[in-house]
Amino acid sequence: MFVDRSLHVPDFADLQGFVEWYVGAGMPLLPPENPEVFLSDDATATCLFRKGQYQVEMYLIHPNPLIPVHQHPGVENLEIGQSGWKTSVDFNLIQRAGQAHGMGFRVRAKHNGFALYSAQKWDAGITMSTIGARWKGYTAEVKHKALIRPFIPDCYIQNGYADVTRKAL
Repeated sequence: MFVDRSLHVPDFADLQGFVEWYVGAGMPLLPPENPEVFLSDDATATCLFRKGQYQVEMYLIHPNPLIPVHQHPGVENLEIGQSGWKTSVDFNLIQRAGQAHGMGFRVRAKHNGFALYSAQKWDAGITMSTIGARWKGYTAEVKHKALIRPFIPDCYIQNGYADVTRKAL
């Protein structure tokens, strides 16, 4: 695969429409102009596709992660499953902005870790970065806090808890 900056990307009404197009188009690569690698205590991620309010990140979940239950305020999220050459999507599992998730990552990762694709729709007015920085809940640890701060420097992070919708005390 290669990056095609001339790729025609239609407008979408919602995350489901975007994911249907993205998977149907063969999961094209269209990363930001200056792609970054984001490192947390339990995962490593990079953006594979970004256009408008939509993006797809590849997450490498580390072995034995401690991903607590959390929310991603201002971001809808859907995991695109990958098993060998088979891609699967369950639209009933779209996590709307404000819905919590996180249970089960440790069981899935076990001692090997795993990869996942996170398709996202960001609310208008929010500067896109990584979904790991749009956090409300207990953090993974020190690297996770350091991941959030550059994107939302005045957010509330205290005693192992982060809320990007609140200002620091």
